[in-house]
Amino acid sequence: MTDIDVHHLAAAYALDALDDRERSAFEAHYGACEVCRTDVLEFRHTLTQVADSLVAPPPTSLKAAVMAEVATTRQLSPLVAPVVALDERRRARSLMSMAAAAAAIVMIVVGVVSFRGGDDSDTFAADLAHVMEQTDSQVLSLDSQGGAQGTFRVAWSNSLGQAVLMGEDLPTTPDDKAYELWLITPNSSTAMYVLDPAKDGNVHHTLKAPAEPSAWAITVEPATGSPTATGDIIFVADV
Repeated sequence: MTDIDVHHLAAAYALDALDDRERSAFEAHYGACEVCRTDVLEFRHTLTQVADSLVAPPPTSLKAAVMAEVATTRQLSPLVAPVVALDERRRARSLMSMAAAAAAIVMIVVGVVSFRGGDDSDTFAADLAHVMEQTDSQVLSLDSQGGAQGTFRVAWSNSLGQAVLMGEDLPTTPDDKAYELWLITPNSSTAMYVLDPAKDGNVHHTLKAPAEPSAWAITVEPATGSPTATGDIIFVADV
């Protein structure tokens, strides 16, 4: 496009569907325009309503079929060196493209309800929707290291000070171990004390986010918790 009409970009911005030039132009204008700020909030609210409307009970055979497939997938041994300090051992990685906000919400909410169901999943979905309604919300998929099985994603809002962790298709940890999430800044690595063994193959938690992250990481730690990382980084992504 030769000329950018920023007033028409609010919907695409809410979906993270702008190119770099369009995003720069919109963000330069966004802070001073009450109309555009309101439009973005309303579009994001609508996306959460769309996600809620798409949630439906899955077939009873779905979980058994998925878990059977997971059981036949070869697992590779981790090749990552032990962690001494997360903020010192992170290697440079290319950023992964962020999925459109609407697609991320629909996929996550449907997945949670499909595999968990009940009041807990309803509360988790509501927490996720609340985070995603914020104007500064972000969703990031973490990179698997050394063939680690499963997936992890984090959604968070710095203004809200809240994060939502989503782990799927994970192997159960040993009885004395648990998955731990780390919030990494340029100066420190903070244990979020998730400490979930993923007994059902999933890790779903709503957490306080006390600082603006420069990266997120997952390790396996003692089930009692540790203020510093003792295990390998098995999932990580820079913000």
